[in-house]
Parts: sequence; C-alpha cells; structure tokens
Amino acid sequence: MSKQKPKLPLKLLLDENIGFKVYEELKRRGHNVQSIIVEERGATDEEVIMKATRHHKIIVTMDKDFGYLAQAYKPPGIILLRLKKPTVTRRLEAILQAL
Repeated sequence: MSKQKPKLPLKLLLDENIGFKVYEELKRRGHNVQSIIVEERGATDEEVIMKATRHHKIIVTMDKDFGYLAQAYKPPGIILLRLKKPTVTRRLEAILQAL
C-alpha cells in the first residue's frame, strides 16, 4: 500500500489588483496569504514572480501579462482571475472556488 503525501496548504501571493479587502478576508479565514499591496506596493511583475518563486507561493492576479511571464520564469503557480465585474465579493468567491 502506498502512502499519500499529506496535502500542504496552498500559499498565496496576491497581486496589487486583487486588493486589500480580499487579502484581509482570506487572512481572517486562515489562509496562508501575502499581499503585494501590503508588502511591496509598486513592485514590477518580474519582482512579484521572483518573490513567489523564492517563497513557493501561488500568484493570484487579474493581470494577463503574468501568463506570458510564467512561461519564462516558471513560478510555483498562477491563478488568473478573469471576471466581468471584479467586485471584492466576486474576487473573493473566485479565489475560494479555485482553492
């Protein structure tokens, strides 16, 4: 019988466009989450990818450019939200659904 590795909780790095309120709510719900808007406001996309790679975090963003950059930099993962009406509630719901 093979042993299954325990699932590790996902570690998220929120891009600035996800917003502070979504960050606060994810934090309140106990998720392992960091936010560029809190820690490194104004960071370039490349800096965000490098931080995610160093800390083994999945990037959550609404910026399509990360799709192209991911091919070059190979971060641990990207959740790209494409929402018609990106309200705080919809962004939060989409992230929770992806998790």
